[in-house]
Amino acid sequence: MNDTYLFFDIECANCFNGEGKMCSFGYVVTDGSFNVLDSQDIVMNPQAEFDWYLFSPKNRCPLAYSKEYFRRQRTFEDWYKPIKELLIAPYRKVIGFASSNDVSFVITACKRYGLPLINFAAYDAEPIVNGANGERKGLEAWAEFYRVDTSDLRAHRSSDDAMMTMLVVKALCGVQNVEIGTLLEKNRGVLLSVEKAEEQMILRKHRSEMQKRIEELYGKKSKTPCSNVLGGGQYSLGFKINKDIDEAFRIAKLVYDNGGMLCRRLRGAGTLILADDEIRSDDGREDHSVKALSKNDFCALVGK
Repeated sequence: MNDTYLFFDIECANCFNGEGKMCSFGYVVTDGSFNVLDSQDIVMNPQAEFDWYLFSPKNRCPLAYSKEYFRRQRTFEDWYKPIKELLIAPYRKVIGFASSNDVSFVITACKRYGLPLINFAAYDAEPIVNGANGERKGLEAWAEFYRVDTSDLRAHRSSDDAMMTMLVVKALCGVQNVEIGTLLEKNRGVLLSVEKAEEQMILRKHRSEMQKRIEELYGKKSKTPCSNVLGGGQYSLGFKINKDIDEAFRIAKLVYDNGGMLCRRLRGAGTLILADDEIRSDDGREDHSVKALSKNDFCALVGK
């Protein structure tokens, strides 16, 4: 049996607390020649408040329907079975654009309604198209680049964004003179499973929580420090240290516990704590009131 291809896109009422509340699931199903076999915009009641910006006059791409229309629809729980059948149909390949977001939205929706996770995987067209052209663009920009006719499509209508994704992938296949199955096989590294997406969601949540703990220390001095070895000086963390969120929090806490004050940015005199491989004898900074200190030297200073 021949493969079929489901291009999909999801819109959410909000993503507060890092969790998307799905309000539409749009899709386009094609065969290997990009003939459209089925398409629908499944609109649903998110049972959550809408982010105010989605309907703001300042938003050039508002949601495709009114709040009242969304409220009148059935919920994800009612659409769970049809959506599951679409995603796990035999010989089905699933493709999205920036699909890690969409996969996480499906996971969140299942958990919100106490439903079993839908075990599927999705290819992400975004890195495929970006990699093929050596630059990064959004979906609409790539559609314009490939001269895709979008005159009948509306941004943020899920089924239309799914159609746009399909047309961009079709254009890329034409330029490279390959079939879609071959394109996906060459890019298996962008295939994201629900299991892997769930792991990423856990890591993102952990990073967000640790970042909040760091931000709570900005501009504060401990009233009962373990030591006063830092003498009330101002300290900030370098880029590489911030990339490791657990290590960043450990260093931030050492600043706080040893009589220093953590700053988001240094203004005037202060010390920038850098990863050991970022320290150079002449770092080229014009502002020499800011001192650079390696992480190892800082830890030695505070006895850790």
